[in-house]
Amino acid sequence: MWSKAQDIPLLTPPVQIDCISSPKSQIFTMISVSTPDSKQSEAYIATVALFLLFSSSAKEDKVFLRLPPAWRDLWTEFAEAKKEKADEADRTCIRVFRDMVRDKRDQELEDGVLIQGAFRNRNPARAPDNGDESGPDKVNKGLLDPQAYQRIWYDKFNTPSYQMMLVSPSDPSI
Repeated sequence: MWSKAQDIPLLTPPVQIDCISSPKSQIFTMISVSTPDSKQSEAYIATVALFLLFSSSAKEDKVFLRLPPAWRDLWTEFAEAKKEKADEADRTCIRVFRDMVRDKRDQELEDGVLIQGAFRNRNPARAPDNGDESGPDKVNKGLLDPQAYQRIWYDKFNTPSYQMMLVSPSDPSI
């Protein structure tokens, strides 16, 4: 029993422990684990309670060093399980974000949107100009005929994303 109301621990207890929390008390019960005697049971449940109450506290992060070696090892097992659970949650989030990026990239490719860095470093370094070539051929080199540009514009104009942009409201506050 606490004399003042406490924050309820956010960690979930191991599956073999039942925990009932309220602001003024926490009750820990061993469900599917046992020890040879009552002293070891008390030490085990005290270690679990200590871990659940103080493992996420930055100022109490070394509290487990005061435990006897066997119970320090148990604390370490709990800490590794907690870290693995957090790492799995992080991996799941990263998978979701990676899938979102892939879906967005695939959609842009389908819509014909050019990715800004896609053509970077595509052209090899040019050979130095000779200075002699300053005719109309050099000016038009690499340019397409007007029908090609009209076709590119027509294709871009008819993409769903471009049409959606045209329909979107023009109010800048939205």
